Amino acid sequence: MHFTTHGSILALVAASLAAAAPQPVMAHETAPSQDEEPAGAQDDPQAEPVVDAANTIVVTGTRLRGQLDVDQPPIAEFSEEDIAAFGAGSIADVLEAIAPATESGARGGRGGGRPVFLINGIRVSSFREFSNYPPEAIQKVEVFPEEVAQRFGYSADQRVVNIILKPNFKSVTAEVEYAQPTRGGFSRNEQEATFLRIGEKGRLNFNVEFEDTTLLTEGERGLTIEGREDEAFFRSLIADSMSAEATANYVRAFMDSGASLSLNGTFNHSESLSLSGLVPGTIDPIERRSDTDTASFGSTLSGVLGDWRSTFTADAVVADGQTQIDRRDGTGFDVADSRTWSFVNKATFIGNPLELPAGEVTTTLDLGFDWRRIESSDTRADSDLELTRRRLNGGVNLSVPIAERDGFLGAIGGLSANLTAGIQDLSDFGALTNWSAGLTWSPTDNLSLTATRIVREVAPSLTELGSPRIDEFNVPVFDYARGDTEFVTLITGGNPNLRAETQKDWKVSANYELPFWENTRVNVDYGINRSSDVTSTPGFGAAFEQAFPDRVQRDGDGTLLAIDRRPLTLFETRSRVLSFGINTRGEIGKAPELREARGGPPARTAPGQSSGQSGGQGGGQASGQGGGMMMDPARMEAIRKAFCTVPEGEMPDLSQIPEPFRARLLDADGNPDPEKLAQARSRFCEEQAEQTSERFAAMRTAICADPPNLEGLPEQMLARLKNEAGEIHSEKLAALRARMCSAEGAQASGESSGRSSGGSRRRGGGMFGGNPEDTRARYFLSLNHNITLENEVLLSQGGPLFDQLDGDVLAGGAIPRHTARLEGGIFKQGYGLRLSGNYIGEARLNGSGLPGSSDLFYGDLATFDIRVFADLGQVLKKEEGWLDGFRVSFRIDNVFDARRRVEDETGVVPDAFQPFRIDPTGRYIGVDLRKAF
Repeated sequence: MHFTTHGSILALVAASLAAAAPQPVMAHETAPSQDEEPAGAQDDPQAEPVVDAANTIVVTGTRLRGQLDVDQPPIAEFSEEDIAAFGAGSIADVLEAIAPATESGARGGRGGGRPVFLINGIRVSSFREFSNYPPEAIQKVEVFPEEVAQRFGYSADQRVVNIILKPNFKSVTAEVEYAQPTRGGFSRNEQEATFLRIGEKGRLNFNVEFEDTTLLTEGERGLTIEGREDEAFFRSLIADSMSAEATANYVRAFMDSGASLSLNGTFNHSESLSLSGLVPGTIDPIERRSDTDTASFGSTLSGVLGDWRSTFTADAVVADGQTQIDRRDGTGFDVADSRTWSFVNKATFIGNPLELPAGEVTTTLDLGFDWRRIESSDTRADSDLELTRRRLNGGVNLSVPIAERDGFLGAIGGLSANLTAGIQDLSDFGALTNWSAGLTWSPTDNLSLTATRIVREVAPSLTELGSPRIDEFNVPVFDYARGDTEFVTLITGGNPNLRAETQKDWKVSANYELPFWENTRVNVDYGINRSSDVTSTPGFGAAFEQAFPDRVQRDGDGTLLAIDRRPLTLFETRSRVLSFGINTRGEIGKAPELREARGGPPARTAPGQSSGQSGGQGGGQASGQGGGMMMDPARMEAIRKAFCTVPEGEMPDLSQIPEPFRARLLDADGNPDPEKLAQARSRFCEEQAEQTSERFAAMRTAICADPPNLEGLPEQMLARLKNEAGEIHSEKLAALRARMCSAEGAQASGESSGRSSGGSRRRGGGMFGGNPEDTRARYFLSLNHNITLENEVLLSQGGPLFDQLDGDVLAGGAIPRHTARLEGGIFKQGYGLRLSGNYIGEARLNGSGLPGSSDLFYGDLATFDIRVFADLGQVLKKEEGWLDGFRVSFRIDNVFDARRRVEDETGVVPDAFQPFRIDPTGRYIGVDLRKAF
């Protein structure tokens, strides 16, 4: 027998539908030309059988809707099964678990530390839009290097995290947590409730959260300083604080236009109380009370404008804070008020206006308008301070393909250039510019090399310029000049005389996917950072007093009285950082055989592939992208009815269509694409559609027979099943049978894991999806190590040079040469364990060299946190009642109760650096109860 198709249904669904709207940064799903075979089909034995343009059933790969299609490979990827090993309660917890992969160590702290976030490949207005979503709503997480941020209108300072959500999900979660140190003294409790619903028409989310932390004093840790023993219980180590927050998020998809609109609203109220000793001669404590209200609103509008994918974001934040500081003479208190407004707008347009021999040129245009204002007042100041900043900015980014592997100039591999230029006009600093140029070279499929030059001009923030002055009394500080500990006043606030900073950096990176360790990537970054007119918040040391003597106040006897730690401008800083990272995930043990499929023998998972994953996607769609693509004639007929029984022009019931097919009918924002729907209707409802279904069923029966009947299969399919010797490759055949013969997976593919609308939570192998027969343990590991090779400060042209690694520190505390962070976990049949580790290397702070002074030596420190959890519904096999979706977690932070030791030259620990002052918490234990309804 010979299998061909005419008017192919599957060709429509699996190949030709996605070409309607341009999606330049998203995963491309355009159909191959008539003389071009589907990309990736030749080399992917686990790809999906579809029908090519020559009407012969062949095999092609698929991608998740919302995945990024960029030149740079991801640094790390995590499927929904991997995320189950995190034991997280929200997306914010997930991001904490993968922090070693998302942090940009070689960039020297540029970009504020937080990565750029995308949801389904679309930029969002703020972190608030999705931070409290439950982790069960995630289908996949991708982490990309800093260069990818330029595609979305940002500078190459931050890595990019793309979070792909399930298209159909609903849950209500409630969580309570209690924690305290093993030594007692204070406690922390948190309560949170979340509602989330994701459907074809959008998303709706509500979240409320309350957190409270009690006071911890020096006396409760046995800390005293000679001469002031009676004040120990009136000086706080940890403030008494509380916060309450409510958030609402709404996303609406407009099916007719393919656009989407998201709205976010958040309100937060926080309070804190800290103690700074006693009013001299009394028993009245010196208190500092803070009260802050913050209201935020964000919006995102995305859609298609002609040939461009457009995204508009707006984010508005108003914060009103007041700090009351008791006077040391007991005559009352001073008040520092601060009110800030920020209104940030950004528009990006992404398109492919030009095609070169190696591919299309991806172009990003970005425009922005920001308005910020700060008003601060202080009863100790003669006048109030008001600052306003207006910023207009624009920029362009070009991703230019130069060579294409297996294509134009393919002998050199893949090569592309990334060019960015931008300008911004600030009302208080004038015009500031930025530009960058980079090359990405991929000599092989698993190795990518990148070199980037970045030049930016950056203005200080309004907070750094205009925050009110805050005096904190009776703070124990080690005096490097005299070698003892003094109680001093620390002054913080803003500095209106700061200048704009110029940054000139180089970044070189290598990203290598290990061929001998599946799902494992090694990333190496080398950064050279040079900056002039640098805004810095200083620490205190002998070098700082030498450089800025006017910032340190002493009495006539030389006793230290006050330190001014408001921001200042450094003439030039130089740093070099080498960063190593490794990210891996997978299963322990051999993949199990699947249940016997209808009409065929047991289908096996292909070697090297998780049974919970689909080819080419890194997991996350256990049955939806695997067996779910292989439907019997009855299921195909149901799909035909969904399209053909609805009058033309009306929306068909897409809930009747399996997720892998339905995803191809949507645009990048998850909205039904009218043009794709019209194509689908035309193909599904033509006369030969029924014949196509029957031929496909006959082919499926032949392949799933025992033994399989390969006679008469299309020549192109047979070619893909053969090895170099022209013989049938057993592993490729097994992979094909695993996909085509797993009918149970097809029945489950219509709903995503988790509690989907109208469905059971346990379909697809539990709340996080996956093959229910695969009971192997899953693991993940993410490790990052940074080596600071250089860190210097130059005070003036030809002036003194301070080597901060050698102990002459001006900004912050002692600077270690080595730092590292580890996150790892393992999950098996409802039980999970997560391990977190942090390492800080040795460091030194130099004294003044005068008689009585002393250097300080900081020891290295390694801390480990453990989180153990159990999903009781899965452990006890309860799919109904309170145990279903109920998780119990126990945490132990700083398991070994480790603290950093700081000594002077004689080996003595100064009072200001007693271990309990550095870390009053120590070992910290807690319990977390979480119920998903």
